[in-house]
Amino acid sequence: MATPKGAENKSETAEAEGADKPENAPQPVQMDEVLVEIGGANTIPEFTEYLSGAKAGEERSFDVSYPEDFYDKRLAGQTFSYKVKVNALKKKTLPELNDDFAKELSQDFQTIDDLKQRIRENMELQQKHKAEHEGKDKLIEELIAKHDFPVPRALVEHQIDLRLERGLRALAAQGMKTEEMRRMDFGRLRGGQREAAVKEVKSSVLLARIAEKEKIAVSDEELESEIASMAQQMQQPVEEVKKRLMQDNAVERLRDRMRSEKALNLLYANAD
Repeated sequence: MATPKGAENKSETAEAEGADKPENAPQPVQMDEVLVEIGGANTIPEFTEYLSGAKAGEERSFDVSYPEDFYDKRLAGQTFSYKVKVNALKKKTLPELNDDFAKELSQDFQTIDDLKQRIRENMELQQKHKAEHEGKDKLIEELIAKHDFPVPRALVEHQIDLRLERGLRALAAQGMKTEEMRRMDFGRLRGGQREAAVKEVKSSVLLARIAEKEKIAVSDEELESEIASMAQQMQQPVEEVKKRLMQDNAVERLRDRMRSEKALNLLYANAD
């Protein structure tokens, strides 16, 4: 199989099966019918290098070293040994970008220019949100630097618990099994979360003080609207989400979080 050169709308892919974990793993991980795009922009370079030119039925073995900043933290900084069998070769053909293509995507688009305009607007909105997020992070850093103070250990430990819970849910959503999670070094994981947890606790305390000083409040209507938005994102009934929040005594925590967000928005709006 050869990686296509100069092709604008076609790329070759291989279906691969069988990937071994690192040498220190107790058992290899078996995976079937994995689709690998050869030469794709988001493809790990080693897959393109070692699978290029392979034919259906051919087997190949190779190592892949993942960078420290790899998006999947389970693989980041590790080297995995892969044993791959190519089941089949497929060719991806992209559709022609014209008015018909735009109409097939959505009734909102009548021409390809309508689609391009929507993409442009979404990209601009994403850039705006990114700049705002980075700006608020910088404000928090400066706020903590100017008003540093010790925080109760119990609050930090609770925040670490929350961060680990979110992380484990994300790993479960990505397909990690409970047995694999149990083998994780939670002592090391907790240590790695401590610095960020301390920062979050300090920022929460400072923003609560600012909200109090500026007499910022969250109305019941705003709280109900936020719960409705959460229910929509989770694709669950509003009353079910509200009931679960009440059972977990999380309604007031949600109100406090919204109050802190209001305080941060006020700081950001008045920042130079």
